[in-house]
Formats: sequence, structure tokens, C-alpha cells
Amino acid sequence: MAELRRLLIEADRLRDADADGVLALDATERHYLRRVLRLRPGDPFDVVDGLGHRWTAGLVSGEELRLSQPLAEPLECAPAPSPVLGLAVVGVRRGMDALMRMACELGIDRIQPLHSRWRTPQAEDRPERWQTILKEATEQCERLWKPELLAVKPAAAWWSEPDAAAARALATTRHHTLPSLAAWLNQQQAVGSDQGPKEIWLAIGPEAGWSEDEVLAAGTQGWTTVQLGPSILRTATAAVAAATLMTNWRSMRNP
Repeated sequence: MAELRRLLIEADRLRDADADGVLALDATERHYLRRVLRLRPGDPFDVVDGLGHRWTAGLVSGEELRLSQPLAEPLECAPAPSPVLGLAVVGVRRGMDALMRMACELGIDRIQPLHSRWRTPQAEDRPERWQTILKEATEQCERLWKPELLAVKPAAAWWSEPDAAAARALATTRHHTLPSLAAWLNQQQAVGSDQGPKEIWLAIGPEAGWSEDEVLAAGTQGWTTVQLGPSILRTATAAVAAATLMTNWRSMRNP
């Protein structure tokens, strides 16, 4: 049987449900359920919190929903993905909305927008819009864990922020003697090993590439330079290609 359509409601809001599991809908949720999904009172749908939990619910009226299970007893619980996969990307003028959506659909867990020396001046910074895109993509692709979107930061100030125990790679071009991302991933310990990384990050540069100073600064913080193949990829293309390789690598180790 086909899955029910999903509505993501943050955990903090779900706790506002009353003892009968009834929760008032906000304007956006009412529009989505009534106008987009065309649900009527009594019609069922799924509710997820973006933190690994799923309930079923029914539309009580145009203004409220009722959970079919107690809040403390979700119908489905999924552990957090392991290892956590992070994608850091320097902003581009066009394409960040699609990049956010595809990173979510492919299974990336954390997204870090970056500024860099050669970043396009007109690059988009729309965190509220991106949060909406990630919410909608989580609903559409039926993920139980919504990706975490981190605040935009300069690359120079961010290299040291990921945990020192994380595996960290910096994608660059025109250095074909570097290991490929796929080869670098295969060098990591198998998922579940005590020695294996619990978090893996890949940083994708701007259209004009990383500056020499940025590559050196990342290297001093333990980042390994890798390449994504013989072609010169645009930032958004590189991000999607990298996300595909990373999530496929994790899937092979979590059959």
C-alpha cells in the first residue's frame, strides 16, 4: 500500500498537542493539507518531526489535526544516520535552492553554506527560504531525519569547526594526482567500527575555485584534498555528484 502523504511539524510544536493528540494547524499547514493535498476532515496522513519519528494523524477540521498514536509512542522510530554526512558549499548566484533540495533527497545530514575569496558577489544567502525547501524536501522524499542547515560562515573561520575526529575532505580541480573522493571514502573505517569516523565532511568551492591560501588554511586544520574526476564541474553539479557518492558509500556499509 502506498505511503500516506507527510507533514513535517517540528518537535517543539508537536508538544503543544493536547491530551487527546489534537494540535492546531498554522496557516501554512492548513494550506498544504487542504489546498495542496486536498484532504478533507477524517482523511489520514503522516506526521514526522524531522528527528526520526513518525505518527499517523487525521484532519479533524480545517483548523486542527489529531494524532492517532500518543506523542510518546510514535508509529515509527529511526536512529540517526551514521556516520553523519556533511556538505559544505560556497554559495552560487543561481542554483542554491535546487542544491538544497537535492542534498536532502540524496541523504545529506548537515549543510554548511560558506563564503570564500572567489565567491560570486551576487550569490544567494536565503536561510529562511532554504529551511522551507529542506522541510518540503523531507516531506516529499519521506526522510525521517531533516537535514540540519548551519548558519552561513566564511570558509577561513569554519575550517576548524567540525570535530577534529571527523573525516574532512576538500574538493579541488586540476590536480589529477589527488585521490578521488570515492577512493578517499573507501579508506575510511567501516561504519560501526570504534575507529571509524562518526562524521564526514566534504567542502565544495566556488565557480572560480579555492584560493591557494584557503587550501593551505584547510590543510593546517586536517582537511585532505580530493578530486571529483577529470571534468571541471560547476559548484552545484559538484555538490550533487559528491552527495551521491557519499550517501551511496554509506548505504553500502549499512545494507
